[in-house]
Amino acid sequence: MNEVTEFIHRRFPDDSNWTCGNCYYFAVILQARFGGEIFYDVIWGHFVTKIKGKYYDHNGEVDLTDKILVNWNNFDDYDSLQKIRITEDCLK
Repeated sequence: MNEVTEFIHRRFPDDSNWTCGNCYYFAVILQARFGGEIFYDVIWGHFVTKIKGKYYDHNGEVDLTDKILVNWNNFDDYDSLQKIRITEDCLK
């Protein structure tokens, strides 16, 4: 088990809707602890954190090779209206 996965299992044994409604905030927690970048999967509507080339959410390391991921810091360039909707509907 790597350091990130071990941290997730040790600190967050219960799922407080981290993968359904609170995934952005979990991504922020992981980024604050390990660095990395937050990405949004535009197909599944899910935030993950990329740390040292691997993607993580509350489940630990996740395989997202077939997903469409957009760096949240650059999401305005991808679709500024969708970013507004995501911010209003999910982050607030």
